[in-house]
Amino acid sequence: MSKFNTSRTVKTADTVFEIVTALQELDGSTITELADYLDLAKSTVHTYLATLEQKEYVVKDGKTYDLSLKFLDHGTYSKQKNKLTSVAHPILKRTAEETGEVVWLIVEEHGRAVYLDRAKGDRAVQTNGRRGLRTSLHFVAAGKCILANLDEEEVHQILDRHGLPEQTDNTITERRALLNELQEVRDQGYAYNAGEEVKGVHAVGAPIKQDGTVYGGVSIAGPSARFQDEDYDQKMRKAIVETANTIELHLEY
Repeated sequence: MSKFNTSRTVKTADTVFEIVTALQELDGSTITELADYLDLAKSTVHTYLATLEQKEYVVKDGKTYDLSLKFLDHGTYSKQKNKLTSVAHPILKRTAEETGEVVWLIVEEHGRAVYLDRAKGDRAVQTNGRRGLRTSLHFVAAGKCILANLDEEEVHQILDRHGLPEQTDNTITERRALLNELQEVRDQGYAYNAGEEVKGVHAVGAPIKQDGTVYGGVSIAGPSARFQDEDYDQKMRKAIVETANTIELHLEY
């Protein structure tokens, strides 16, 4: 993981990406709605949107602006550049078919968990996850696995930058408690998300490591009630550890 860059930023670029992010958060927006949301002048928002439209990064339908498919090109490029994508996908698919659940591949970028890929079994539940989603590492099973295998200094940098936001009542929001859990994850080789991201949904994750470096993590998610069955829990735990190990072998050879 690269160190966070604290150098000065360009205000114009900051505003561009604030607008891009807001358009996604608002699921499309008019100039007035976007100006109110970002506390910017409508004339300023109009100028930026006109530029983004001219560069084909936004589309306009009536008075509503939204992100264009040009971002899909950038996202697809970034995904394909990550070696884990091609290596892991068939392995995720096999695990999903065998367990019937949803299996996720997650990586860390800029201190965030990024949902890189998934495979769904025939009884997979719907969660908040989607390919490309960026979220906190500390309440995601695979994210905990990644944190547990980073240097302590890097972990503190991430927590200083992003904090420990509460996603559900079960989310760990105290640093010492998280650090204690990360030690357990290191000792046992897997991590749990006990309804910490979505109420009623549990997950178990395992890290993908090679030569002491953590490249990502994988997780299996399912209804909390299923994980309360000891045999089921053990089966899912075994499946995700084997999935991570298989990916590691394919990365090496």
